[in-house]
Amino acid sequence: MLARKGWSVRIHERSPAIREIGAAISLRNNSISVLERCEAFDRLRPEGSLLSREQHFDRRGRLLQERVTTGQRTIILPRQILVEGLAAAAREAGAEIVLSSTIVSADASGALIDATGRRFGADLAIAADGLHSKIRAALGLHATVRELGTRINRFLVPTQEFTTADTKVEHWSGERRVGILPAGPGRSLIYTVMSARDQAACRLPIDVGNWTRAYPMLEPVFKLLAQQDTTQFSYPLVRCRSWHCGRVALIGDAAHAMPPTLGQGAGLTLMNGYALSELVSGSFDVATALSMWETAVREITDATQRWSLRYDRITGNLPRGLGALRPHVIWTIGRFKPLYERMRVADLGLPLIEQKIREACGPRVT
Repeated sequence: MLARKGWSVRIHERSPAIREIGAAISLRNNSISVLERCEAFDRLRPEGSLLSREQHFDRRGRLLQERVTTGQRTIILPRQILVEGLAAAAREAGAEIVLSSTIVSADASGALIDATGRRFGADLAIAADGLHSKIRAALGLHATVRELGTRINRFLVPTQEFTTADTKVEHWSGERRVGILPAGPGRSLIYTVMSARDQAACRLPIDVGNWTRAYPMLEPVFKLLAQQDTTQFSYPLVRCRSWHCGRVALIGDAAHAMPPTLGQGAGLTLMNGYALSELVSGSFDVATALSMWETAVREITDATQRWSLRYDRITGNLPRGLGALRPHVIWTIGRFKPLYERMRVADLGLPLIEQKIREACGPRVT
């Protein structure tokens, strides 16, 4: 987005290749809208599955809740396809991508320092270096960083045998969840979520017998997953007092990592990146623009992070003895529109962000 606005852009990537760790990713309406604005969505659309329905079932296959997602777009696609598509769009816009370039520090002037000690000056530096951000630490931007008590396995499997073309399905059993979603032509995303205390559920390869006892109807799914490679992740949390220092901005997990319960980790990163590119390209100095940017986007981001934590507690970490209330709580949230819209404020949050940008710098955004 910055390159399309005339900036000279260099991306430092520590890996020797453009790659993604993980399986597939869920992009909601705000992500799709940003990708459309930077003309990257059309190349990704054929590789993903657009959802129109969500269903929740109990361990015996009884329907707990069903919701039609009319007007709230969600696409599921492989993460590798997403990062390759973004890299191609960036290069077409004129951005330079430097591989095997590890940045270990920065200063408030916008300068970056790599692992060899080489210094790169810039008008603006953006740190998208994750949960344990070295740039955040170098700038002294205080953050609370921790891993939560929930773990997730994500599997990208070469079949849609267990799902339909447009429906997200979640199965619930105690503190465990299983999600099955289409993820583009001939592919599905399957995830298993469990408490870190549940040692049997955390075991890899997946314990078919143990999971089948929790979900008798899903035995064929677990037999398939036992043959698949996966990486297990703990739900992350980063609360950062400030997302900028001088001419350096933090974005993504470096600034606001959160549980993936609302599917908004990437969405907030894209939406906040869009707002950043708009404001720093206006008639302000960079440091002032970054302060305005954080003010414009922080409210929605912080609210979404709080709701993602609440939803994690509801879905998997209710106090013992209250587990039976879980379906009723989920049903209430889904049916009570004002509450649901507060929880999902980021999904349709791009117009709110654009309004704040217009208030800050005039009617520039179209």
